[in-house]
Amino acid sequence: MNKNNQKGYIALVALLVVVAAGLTIGVAVSMRGIEEIMTSFDTSESLRAKNLANVCIEDGLERLRESWSSYSGTLSISDNSCIIDIVIDGSSATVTATGTIDIYAQKIQVQVDNSLNIISWQEY
Repeated sequence: MNKNNQKGYIALVALLVVVAAGLTIGVAVSMRGIEEIMTSFDTSESLRAKNLANVCIEDGLERLRESWSSYSGTLSISDNSCIIDIVIDGSSATVTATGTIDIYAQKIQVQVDNSLNIISWQEY
């Protein structure tokens, strides 16, 4: 082999190494971007489920205002639904709502007195 051919091979190998490094960096950046999009989607869907649970808590509190009695049922809004449970314990009531959007669920539990003053509010 002559020296010109060896220089050509060295240049070709060096180019391949640079291209491989560039591809590796590009794939890593792309994977990070996909991960960020998935995290953002999860957060968005969880927030939607929480908002749905809030709507159902409001519905449960309205039911208590109208009639101080236990209740268990579902509320459908668009294609989504939540479960509402109201348990009366003397002069207090516990309203639990679980909002579900696809595979995401958020639960809120509110305890109120018979004047509908909030004693506690917990989100799970």
